[in-house]
Amino acid sequence: MPSTLFLGEGMSGAERAEPMMEKTCIILRKYLNKVPAAAMSEIKQEWPFFFSQKCLFSHFNLLMDVDVLQKLQEEISRRGQTILDYCATLDNPKIRDVLACYDPDSDKAACILLLLMLYFKEPKESLMLEVHPCATAVDVNTAELPGTPCLIIQGDMMKPSGWLISIEGHVVMGPHPLFLHGVAAFFSSYYVFNLEYPTAGSSTLEFIQRCFLGINPERGSKTKKRTTMNPHVSTLLRKLIDFEWAS
Repeated sequence: MPSTLFLGEGMSGAERAEPMMEKTCIILRKYLNKVPAAAMSEIKQEWPFFFSQKCLFSHFNLLMDVDVLQKLQEEISRRGQTILDYCATLDNPKIRDVLACYDPDSDKAACILLLLMLYFKEPKESLMLEVHPCATAVDVNTAELPGTPCLIIQGDMMKPSGWLISIEGHVVMGPHPLFLHGVAAFFSSYYVFNLEYPTAGSSTLEFIQRCFLGINPERGSKTKKRTTMNPHVSTLLRKLIDFEWAS
């Protein structure tokens, strides 16, 4: 069992645990989709390797047929500059402030995530929290954490030194380096653990879903009480296509 393997090897056993979890995928989905849902503390105890990047990304791939990390890397590289250039044309002081701080040493994915939240007028705190560059899971003030998944950034948002993830108000992953890996893990957690997008950050998450990952269901949504595509996301996608054609 993965939990026994974890006791002996810790997260270093994720490589061996991955094929075991793949073989039991149907059992895992029944467990994760049950009503009432299992608490995250229970999931972490029963299936600890879900909280390793390797097994989390692997299960997302099995579930959605998308290599989440590879796809994000490709799309940020392919479409990231278009988003930056389009945002530079907008008459929005907060967006201009972010772009003014963007330099060659900045993390492009972090900048794009900030710009999307500003464009959709969504509070950064609905998805992210900034902490000290050297903060560990123990250092994070759980009183500040939302119940929904939260991407915790170590250091400056534009130049993060690392990341952690919390769910249900408790840190469950990290700290780890490489911010884009954190975005991939953060996004994957909504699908792997069968969680709804928080209303306050739903447009940003749906944009990532549709624009970067190509997950485009005609009906249904990860946002409560929504069954069709978010019109704000649809509008931005259309504007970006028009901008690309005009450039």
